[in-house]
Amino acid sequence: MKIMIATFFLVFLRAIQQQNVIGGHYYMAAITSYSMAIAEVTLIYWVAKTGFSAVLWVGTGGAFGVTLAMFSHRKISAFINRREA
Repeated sequence: MKIMIATFFLVFLRAIQQQNVIGGHYYMAAITSYSMAIAEVTLIYWVAKTGFSAVLWVGTGGAFGVTLAMFSHRKISAFINRREA
Protein backbone atom coordinates (compact mmCIF):
# COMPACT_ATOMS: atom_id res chain seq x y z
CA MET A 1 0.00 0.00 0.00
CA LYS A 2 2.80 2.46 0.83
CA ILE A 3 4.33 1.73 -2.59
CA MET A 4 1.06 2.72 -4.23
CA ILE A 5 0.98 5.99 -2.28
CA ALA A 6 4.61 6.80 -3.12
CA THR A 7 3.97 6.03 -6.79
CA PHE A 8 0.82 8.13 -6.72
CA PHE A 9 2.76 11.16 -5.48
CA LEU A 10 5.66 10.62 -7.86
CA VAL A 11 3.48 10.29 -10.96
CA PHE A 12 1.22 13.13 -9.81
CA LEU A 13 4.24 15.38 -9.40
CA ARG A 14 5.75 14.32 -12.74
CA ALA A 15 2.51 15.17 -14.53
CA ILE A 16 2.28 18.53 -12.74
CA GLN A 17 5.93 19.16 -13.59
CA GLN A 18 5.22 18.54 -17.25
CA GLN A 19 2.49 21.17 -17.10
CA ASN A 20 4.84 23.56 -15.28
CA VAL A 21 7.43 23.19 -18.03
CA ILE A 22 4.91 23.57 -20.83
CA GLY A 23 3.42 26.64 -19.14
CA GLY A 24 6.78 28.23 -18.33
CA HIS A 25 6.17 28.24 -14.56
CA TYR A 26 9.80 28.43 -13.43
CA TYR A 27 9.25 28.88 -9.70
CA MET A 28 6.77 26.01 -9.47
CA ALA A 29 9.03 23.79 -11.60
CA ALA A 30 11.91 24.33 -9.16
CA ILE A 31 9.79 23.49 -6.12
CA THR A 32 8.23 20.47 -7.79
CA SER A 33 11.69 19.09 -8.62
CA TYR A 34 12.56 18.71 -4.94
CA SER A 35 9.21 17.10 -4.17
CA MET A 36 9.77 14.67 -7.03
CA ALA A 37 13.21 13.77 -5.66
CA ILE A 38 11.74 12.86 -2.28
CA ALA A 39 8.98 10.76 -3.83
CA GLU A 40 11.35 9.02 -6.24
CA VAL A 41 13.96 8.06 -3.64
CA THR A 42 11.21 6.81 -1.32
CA LEU A 43 9.64 4.74 -4.09
CA ILE A 44 12.93 3.21 -5.20
CA TYR A 45 13.78 2.29 -1.62
CA TRP A 46 10.45 0.56 -1.00
CA VAL A 47 10.33 -1.21 -4.38
CA ALA A 48 13.88 -2.52 -3.88
CA LYS A 49 12.79 -4.00 -0.55
CA THR A 50 9.56 -5.47 -1.98
CA GLY A 51 10.66 -6.83 -5.34
CA PHE A 52 8.58 -7.73 -8.37
CA SER A 53 5.36 -8.08 -6.37
CA ALA A 54 5.29 -4.27 -6.25
CA VAL A 55 4.18 -4.05 -9.90
CA LEU A 56 0.44 -3.99 -9.13
CA TRP A 57 0.88 -1.27 -6.51
CA VAL A 58 3.12 0.83 -8.78
CA GLY A 59 0.67 0.57 -11.69
CA THR A 60 -2.33 1.44 -9.56
CA GLY A 61 -0.61 4.39 -7.89
CA GLY A 62 0.55 5.68 -11.25
CA ALA A 63 -2.91 5.46 -12.79
CA PHE A 64 -4.49 7.38 -9.92
CA GLY A 65 -1.65 9.91 -9.79
CA VAL A 66 -1.69 10.89 -13.44
CA THR A 67 -5.48 11.05 -13.60
CA LEU A 68 -5.75 13.30 -10.56
CA ALA A 69 -2.90 15.51 -11.80
CA MET A 70 -4.63 16.05 -15.14
CA PHE A 71 -7.92 16.87 -13.43
CA SER A 72 -6.34 19.09 -10.76
CA HIS A 73 -4.18 21.09 -13.14
CA ARG A 74 -7.13 21.96 -15.34
CA LYS A 75 -9.24 23.02 -12.36
CA ILE A 76 -6.46 25.09 -10.78
CA SER A 77 -5.56 26.72 -14.11
CA ALA A 78 -9.19 27.62 -14.76
CA PHE A 79 -9.49 29.12 -11.28
CA ILE A 80 -6.30 31.19 -11.68
CA ASN A 81 -7.30 32.37 -15.16
CA ARG A 82 -10.69 33.52 -13.85
CA ARG A 83 -9.02 35.51 -11.05
CA GLU A 84 -6.58 37.19 -13.46
CA ALA A 85 -9.27 38.18 -15.97
